[in-house]
Amino acid sequence: MKKSLLLLVSIFLFLISCTKTEEKPDTVINIKVSRNGYSPNDITLKRGEVVLFRITALDDGLSAGYGGGNIGHCFYIMPPYDVMIKNIRKGQTKEVKIKMVYPGDFSFTCPYCSGIFPTKGEIHVR
Repeated sequence: MKKSLLLLVSIFLFLISCTKTEEKPDTVINIKVSRNGYSPNDITLKRGEVVLFRITALDDGLSAGYGGGNIGHCFYIMPPYDVMIKNIRKGQTKEVKIKMVYPGDFSFTCPYCSGIFPTKGEIHVR
């Protein structure tokens, strides 16, 4: 009996902690990313809101190994969200839906080129 209850509680906690969702979005945020950074780079959202992020790359970002072969940009929201969209190439738009369950201030960045270009921003969940 204790094992069954523990399993149910664990499953419940896992389900409420998941932030990616297939729910209908409450808000759509269109973000452009380039070597000049993200636009917008400061976003305020409501806790519990389901947000569809649409990220469009305006340039090719950083080349793989700083040489040949383009890897594009990415959009990474730091933990506890820990959500990443990779390899967004020039002219391409990629999407992710997230339920904003954690209140606070969270950074987003492009790990590929954040040390070279100003590709970072903040999400404020109130």
